[in-house]
Amino acid sequence: MFAGVPCYNLEKLYKEIADQMPEPPTLAGAWKDMRNTWARQQENPDYFFETPVPLIAVGKKVRTDEALEGSIGDLAPRGLQ
Repeated sequence: MFAGVPCYNLEKLYKEIADQMPEPPTLAGAWKDMRNTWARQQENPDYFFETPVPLIAVGKKVRTDEALEGSIGDLAPRGLQ
């Protein structure tokens, strides 16, 4: 989603989206998901694992940080350049 963010701005990005990220699985949970996905793909090659992502709170004010938005340079959407 944010491949164009320079490494020196990753901490700022993390702080902005931390509450929107799913809980990381345990190592055992990750292996279980991989095995289940592999098994389902044997039956249905089009199957893919979809990571659940928490919903963004309705009415939450989104803070815009121009320095962060401008840091992605040419990769920014036209409105952010």
